[in-house]
Order: sequence, then structure tokens, then C-alpha cells
Amino acid sequence: MIVIATDIPAIEKIVWEAFDKYAPPDSYCGMDDIRAQHATTAACWFPNVDKLLDLPNLELVHSMAAGVEHLNIQALEGKYKVCRIVDSSHKSAMLNYLLWGILYFQRHFDSYLKNNQQAIWQQLPQRPSSEFCVGIMGLGELGHHIALKLRDMGYPVVGWSNSAKNIDGVRTFAGKEEFAEFIQHPQVLINLLPLTAETKNILSAQTFELLPQGAAIINTGRGGHLNASDLLAALDAGHLSGAILDVFEQEPLSPENPLWHHPNIVVTPHIASHADLNVVVQQIVQNDQYVMAGKRLLNEVDVVRGY
Repeated sequence: MIVIATDIPAIEKIVWEAFDKYAPPDSYCGMDDIRAQHATTAACWFPNVDKLLDLPNLELVHSMAAGVEHLNIQALEGKYKVCRIVDSSHKSAMLNYLLWGILYFQRHFDSYLKNNQQAIWQQLPQRPSSEFCVGIMGLGELGHHIALKLRDMGYPVVGWSNSAKNIDGVRTFAGKEEFAEFIQHPQVLINLLPLTAETKNILSAQTFELLPQGAAIINTGRGGHLNASDLLAALDAGHLSGAILDVFEQEPLSPENPLWHHPNIVVTPHIASHADLNVVVQQIVQNDQYVMAGKRLLNEVDVVRGY
């Protein structure tokens, strides 16, 4: 039995509709249903942890997304296994979004859009992909895929992750001791890291200062990775040329937030990539079946590392 666990009404409605459409009948219930006492898996998006801890048969806390930071893993007291969603269509959509972002800066579309508003006809030098280095922070399933695709398109790609990774044709760096060397190369820096205590505010002045003059950033990780004040300062100082931001600590982003109004920032409303709801439901249903059968789970997360 799967219990649907989210404290956000708008999300809960979407999740219920997805389970009604794609899950087997009577395989799921709500937190207030008596059947929740028999639930072995919780399908979660910002769940009420106290209610989860009260479920006597719960074994698996399952994210309904690729990330798990919304689960509040630390409060779960290590009692449950944790899984996340991995979807090939999620990878494809993320690649499309990031490629748009790279081209936005590589081909000077940021400048052309400003010129368009002022009726300025100015041709800027084209920069070939082979001379435009892309840096990727986070080389997990998604980052590895993006790195290979960009490599095949002719971009020089550098990548950084917590632990060492070996990706053919991609120069990789690992750990705090290699971060400074990594960050010197990218003309566009893409963040795909999981949000942990170690990666919170990694997009801050200390990182921006090490980037090459005129570099840009694209944040599709989590809002907590970004120190917004430091970004605004780096843009105003002219050290960074621009930023594309898709994730924020508070969503929706309030109309008064200065990120909306800076001329060198593009804000998108957390739309870079979404897993297909059919895939989400099917993976959760399958993992619940694996829990009950004592089988190895799909896409299990290391609860100590948080990813």
C-alpha cells in the first residue's frame, strides 16, 4: 500500500489525479485513510514528517521528483529507505533547456535582445562551440548525461563533483581541493548539484570571483545553492555577464524580488524539466512491490550523503 504524503494542496491535487490515472486501484490512499496504517511506501513532496513517523509499517519514503531535499531526510531519523525518480524524458528536457541557456550566452542573444529594445543594429562576433567552455557542477545521472551530449556537440566540457568521476572526453574534478582549479575554466557554469549542507550557497561570491571575467551561470539545481545578493553584486560589478535561474528558495518568486528586475538575469518558473507523471507513479508502484518482496529498490538514495 502506498500513502500519498504532501502538505501542499495544489501539489496534492496533481498527485491524486496522477495516481487515479496510472496506479492500480486500491494500491494507494491518503494520510487520513485507515489503510495508511498498513502502508509500506509513502509517495512524498514536502511531507508531514510527524505523520510519517506514526505509520507502523512504513519502510520506504519515495520522492516524487529527481531530488530528495524536500523530504527532510534528517528528521526521518534513518528509519526508512529513500528513493527518487529517474526518467529519460527528464534528461532530454533538461538538455534542451540547458542548450538554450548556453546558446543564449554563446551567441550573444542576451545582448541582441537588449539591442532590440533600443533598435540598435550591431553584429557581434560569433563564438564557435569548440571555443566555448561549459562547466557542470554535479556529475550524477543527469549531469553525466548532459556532459556527454555537450561533448558530442563539440563543446569543451569540464565537470566537478564530490567524488571522482571518469567521463570520456570530459575533464573532471572532484572534492573541495580541486574546486578552485575547475572553476577557472567555464564560460558558462551549470549547476546540477543535489542540495546538501555542503553545497548550500555554493553559488556565492567565493565561487563567482574564481570564474573567468564575463562568465555566466545557469542554476537548475535548487534555490538554496544560490546566494542571490552575491549574484546581484557580481553582475553589477561586471564580473559576471548574466544568469539564468530556474529554481528559488521560495516559489513562486515574489514580484518584488530583485532577481526579476535585473537586466542581466532571466527568470524561468521552475520549468527546466519535469518527470512524466506516468513514470513517477509507475516507479513508485514498482518500488512498493519491491519493498514488499524484499527486492533491491530502484534509484535508492544514500540517506547519509543525501543523494
